[in-house]
Amino acid sequence: MTPALHTLLGGAIALCSWLIAGALLGTLHFLSLRGNVRMLAHGAGPWAIAFQLARLALTALALIVIARCAGAAALLAAAIGLLLARTAIVRREAGA
Repeated sequence: MTPALHTLLGGAIALCSWLIAGALLGTLHFLSLRGNVRMLAHGAGPWAIAFQLARLALTALALIVIARCAGAAALLAAAIGLLLARTAIVRREAGA
């Protein structure tokens, strides 16, 4: 294997791993939204607001850490993974 091909494959594998990490982050983020909605529906307003803020803060923190530690390409891959997870969960919940 040539050094250029080795570098290219290494970069592709790294981006795929960030895509998967973003999908996992998105899955946790959007599935926890269901719990947040249930809290609001059952009158637990202050807890629901606190849970919502924590959910958003953790997702934002994870994306900031990815951006600072791994760079823009990793952040883009993670964001795409997050959006793919969102699409899958919205489709699943709409069909339920």
